[in-house]
Amino acid sequence: MLTLRPYQEAALTDLWTWFERNAEGDPIVEASVGAGKSVMIAELCHRALESYPETRILMVVHVKELIEQNLQKLLQVWPEAPVGVYSASVGSRQLGRAITYATIGSVARRAHQLGQVDLMLVDECHLISPNEATMYRKLIDELRRYCPAMRVIGWTGTAFRGDGIWLTQQGLFTHVAARVTMAQLLKDGYLAPLVGASTATRIDTHDVKVVAGEFVISSLAKATDKAELVKSACAELVRLAAGRRKWLVFAVTVQHAHHLAAELRDAHGVACDVVSADTPKAERESLISAFKRGQLRALVNVAVLTTGFDAPEVDCIALLRATKSPVLYVQIAGRGMRTADGKTDCLWLDFTDTTEALGPVDAIRGRARPKKRDGDSQGAPFKTCDGCGNPSPTATAVCPHCGAMFPEPERVNHAATVSMASPLASGPQWHSVTRVSYRHNQGRDGKPDTLRVEYWSGFRIAAMEWVCIEHPAGWARSKAQAWWNARGASPVPETIAEALERTAELREPGRIQTRQAGKYTEIVNVEWQPDQAAA
Repeated sequence: MLTLRPYQEAALTDLWTWFERNAEGDPIVEASVGAGKSVMIAELCHRALESYPETRILMVVHVKELIEQNLQKLLQVWPEAPVGVYSASVGSRQLGRAITYATIGSVARRAHQLGQVDLMLVDECHLISPNEATMYRKLIDELRRYCPAMRVIGWTGTAFRGDGIWLTQQGLFTHVAARVTMAQLLKDGYLAPLVGASTATRIDTHDVKVVAGEFVISSLAKATDKAELVKSACAELVRLAAGRRKWLVFAVTVQHAHHLAAELRDAHGVACDVVSADTPKAERESLISAFKRGQLRALVNVAVLTTGFDAPEVDCIALLRATKSPVLYVQIAGRGMRTADGKTDCLWLDFTDTTEALGPVDAIRGRARPKKRDGDSQGAPFKTCDGCGNPSPTATAVCPHCGAMFPEPERVNHAATVSMASPLASGPQWHSVTRVSYRHNQGRDGKPDTLRVEYWSGFRIAAMEWVCIEHPAGWARSKAQAWWNARGASPVPETIAEALERTAELREPGRIQTRQAGKYTEIVNVEWQPDQAAA
């Protein structure tokens, strides 16, 4: 039997409490890499059947590796678990047990054979498309014909889609019921931190085509798979990662991966190979096994080692595949953040502009769908919180789920510059500013209201300031006057309402430098956009 970590216990308690308070809806448990989703899933199954023995549970994943990992943890938590596996890739077709672990491809058309299902659990639930014609949605809709009261629980490390939009805004899921963050796990020592190193080789993605918010692979390959870039990047990787034991390299295409592997082997003598979707299953398993045993020092992969791959000893990640997807970014970084004996951290070598564009990986979160009015065609209108992804009535000023205040309409800065950024949100660092938002912040304990300023970098808030516009004469008011004047506007407003009406007058920074001051993030330096440099 396993003892749950405190945050795992807390997450299950939060999930259970959510069900007690919500008679309808399908929730998400957002749990960072290293949180132990498979352990929490296993314990949930155990407790559900202990409390309600007639419960029937279906746990569905998209790949064989996740079935094997989840099943292993279930049997560790509960050796006598009444579980069956229905998966062609595993070679098992067992039905009729209280718990069924399955791959979606094997059960998508078998709702009529699965029998009663009270709880359906989906690992890596961010893969469920909002399109109702997909396998997951068809299976869920068909099961609900037989089991109208079935509830679906999604499990993911990223409760948003590749474009950053919260899963709660479209499709199946309604709320984020429990959360275990990467920042929490880093603080408590359950994850190994990423440490960045500057790379001279830089892949220029300026002219790479973008469709649906992500780089077009053929265009990205053209910009990336160049002999001089391959040669210089591999030379830097060998030099910077000389003291690292296991390197995981992310490439754009199979051809690009083979060029990288050949350069590492032939020019630098690094034991290295390639895995991709084209690699035969048995060969792929053999190469991964050799990598884990240390027979290969480097493994170059193409889109296959982001989920369902568990090699805690990885202590160097080389990113030669740029992405605009926060989901893919977090998944790639997570491959190097598991803890292992003798491992203190993971070297993060980004030869692209991904880290600068998306920001520290432990600060990534979802965002509300832009320029569209949130609403529920079946009931009252609602809006989505940028802080936690949960819906609230449109008239709500403060999110009841996480306590964040809802913002005024935001302005988007399209001319922001790209900056160097650390892979984790610790220590002084620069952030590109992609937009600045302003909102009315209510004062507490009789204090005057303030103007809350949020500096966004990609999909996250890099820093916030509270400008004391309505404070009486004194230090706070003087500081507010200096803040307003530094942004090229005058006179200084007397009220927050006036300030919000005049935010268009304010120039905005191209980037900011921050440092952590206790639990707050302090802005220590500002660089204005070139066209706004003069006050």
